[in-house]
Amino acid sequence: TSSQRCVRASGKHNGLEEVGYTRRHQTMFEMLGNFSFGDYFKSDAIAWAWELSTKVYGLDINRLWVSVYSEDDEAFELWKKVGVKPDRILRFGDKDNFWAMGDIGPCGPCSEIHYDLGEELGTGPEDVVNGSGDRFLEFYNLVFMQYETKVDGSRIELPKPSIDTGMGLERMTSILQGKTSNYETDLLVGLVDSMRNLVGKTELNNEQQLVACQVIADHIRCASLLIADGILPSNLGRGYVLRRILRRAIRYSYQLGLKDPVLYELVPQVVNILGEAHPIFGNKTLSIQESIKREESGFLRTVHKGLEMLETEVNRSRGEKSTKLSAEVIFKLYDTFGFPRDLSEVILRDKGMAFDAKGFDLLMEEQRERARANQKFGKDLDWETQIISEGNGDNFIGYESLKCTAKALKLFISSSSEWVKIVLNKTPFYAESGGQVGDQGWISNRSIKLRVLDTQKEEGEIVHICELESGHLDLSEDLLLSVDSDKRRLTTRNHTAVHMLQGVLREKFGESIQQAGSYVDHVRFRFDFTFDRGLNPNEIRDVETELFERINGGRRVLVHLKSLDEARQMGAICPFGEKYGELVRVVDVPDFSMEFCGGCHVNDIFEIGMVKVTSESSISAGVRRIEGVTGRGAFELFQEENSTVDKITRQLKQKGDLVTLVQGLQDNLKTKSKELDKLKQELNLGKMDSMYAEMPKIGELSYLQANFEGLDSKTFRALSDQAIQKIGSGVLVLFNDAGQKVSLICKVSEDWVAKGLDAGKVVSELAQILGGRGGGRKNMAQAGGNEPHKIPQAMQKTPELLKSMLGE
Repeated sequence: TSSQRCVRASGKHNGLEEVGYTRRHQTMFEMLGNFSFGDYFKSDAIAWAWELSTKVYGLDINRLWVSVYSEDDEAFELWKKVGVKPDRILRFGDKDNFWAMGDIGPCGPCSEIHYDLGEELGTGPEDVVNGSGDRFLEFYNLVFMQYETKVDGSRIELPKPSIDTGMGLERMTSILQGKTSNYETDLLVGLVDSMRNLVGKTELNNEQQLVACQVIADHIRCASLLIADGILPSNLGRGYVLRRILRRAIRYSYQLGLKDPVLYELVPQVVNILGEAHPIFGNKTLSIQESIKREESGFLRTVHKGLEMLETEVNRSRGEKSTKLSAEVIFKLYDTFGFPRDLSEVILRDKGMAFDAKGFDLLMEEQRERARANQKFGKDLDWETQIISEGNGDNFIGYESLKCTAKALKLFISSSSEWVKIVLNKTPFYAESGGQVGDQGWISNRSIKLRVLDTQKEEGEIVHICELESGHLDLSEDLLLSVDSDKRRLTTRNHTAVHMLQGVLREKFGESIQQAGSYVDHVRFRFDFTFDRGLNPNEIRDVETELFERINGGRRVLVHLKSLDEARQMGAICPFGEKYGELVRVVDVPDFSMEFCGGCHVNDIFEIGMVKVTSESSISAGVRRIEGVTGRGAFELFQEENSTVDKITRQLKQKGDLVTLVQGLQDNLKTKSKELDKLKQELNLGKMDSMYAEMPKIGELSYLQANFEGLDSKTFRALSDQAIQKIGSGVLVLFNDAGQKVSLICKVSEDWVAKGLDAGKVVSELAQILGGRGGGRKNMAQAGGNEPHKIPQAMQKTPELLKSMLGE
């Protein structure tokens, strides 16, 4: 089983523009799943899904519907077997109930459980199971991977049929809390309310304001988690996805009348809501706020200019009785002001307007053509190119030397960057490739000193990305190039260590192990490889020992330049199936490792010193990752760990078998903790015993409420279970003051549920007093809040709520 954070803001299943407008779309959602790979299959998966839904979550069976694939008679019968009425099991075709990885590969039918939210959400033709309406909510999907589609379109049975299920946490939360929208649950409603309290002077009506606040609530939650995960706003890859999400939120905050950065202030609230379940936040709240505030400040300036210009053009078009803007207007916004096309589309859509999208695409293509004609670096449209002299910019001499004198061929300058890029007629700087980072170092002459921050390959040329340390950009004289030799030396150690690591893994676990990626710099290495299980600590230690012995035996590293066929005949490993020229470079540690590689390596493996694995983990199905350090880094890690052990030894005043001692201390702590929990429970039960005899009444209704301090959640729930059993007939309301937070549980006996009492409504009202949100079923509901000092106020409110429900 697993809980995975998922972000969908681009690509095939992108619903970004729907987020905030619908009840269910989110950019970040949490997917709860259970999986089987050749173990249990349909029968167990269906039985457990039904048990979880109806017994554990207690969902009303009369509200549940099941969908199956039209040809999956087996699933239909299994749903009947667990108790679903045949008229509640609906059959659908490939579009709705058949899952496929692609045109070829694993595939199979799927089954879904749907929840009927009620006629009040619609009774039209779209308000049916798998319809486009809001009434029926799919919350549980069971994929039965039992086939493989071959290239010719035929399907064969998989030897080990598998299960892949998914349940959206946000959707299940909305059901259990009795809400019809994800934004009304305690995962998001607090953020929505906070934004509604900040709304300034705006032309948006109430409904549009709610949409904007929902967009921001979702996006700030997603952005906070992405940044906590190490992703920062940028124009590349995942960073660009984050930037799009943040900029969409910023645009809506601007429309709410908020002209200054304000979204970053919501981050502590996000952490408060999610932090306990997401330790990834750690102590990163301030750094997350700083990242979001920087993005807000910069983009608000862009939005201000863009929106003013767009508003002017919209008014002009309306004056001309037109609902369509020209492509030139939107292109100017994009090209001159950096205003994204998708934002223009959304803003115009809200105003009932459109623009010439085909014309925009033509203007974009014309710009690309101009860029191709003016410079080879078509992807870097922001760079101004200066041709200094003719020549080839791909002459790498860094295998033999780390210094040389060279001439500049091209200079790239950008008005939006303090960096410059330089192409030279020859260079000892290695351009990032094959997992090895680009070299750093210095370029200088009498007029200038540049620090090389990175070296990349662009359009076949080696590009040095530099910052000016001193002087001025006079590149007419010859330049002295000097690679940072310390970083290069450390990088080569890590690179050769990765080759040796692959060699050891293949020796120990078989040649099915293939490289799936790597990264090496001067600090560490990372090696991804195909393997169907994790390595245990003993296996990792064996790998480290084998590497240590091989490295300290020493072995000269050989480099061969061979034709592709000759290299393969030598037995060289060819990673990734990359494209190669007539000659390939083969790095050879004799009798140990031989791979195609254009990277930089040590002369003798003795230079590596030692290898220490720092982590081993899974990064995807069937792919593992080993991270580690070498040489001095490995030795420093050894010293640090040894120092830690020494400190523990002195602290415990114990030498010898620390593992057994620590295990004993942990066992003793668990025993004491259980004894303490039991004692707390007995004391609190004793406290409640004295209350049973004097339970207050409202008419014939007996109710009991009590406040406790510092109980763990397990003890608190156990107390409520025992208390409602002892009460028998009546209402129970319990509070638990945990210092900064408060928990609340309400339980109603079935006879009083039948008379109109609703635990969900009681909890919903009381939770608002306590600064939180919550809900649940009529017989049991719970909530949390962050204002425990208001517990007395909530306790005073309880009898009023009960009286109003009873009509007294």
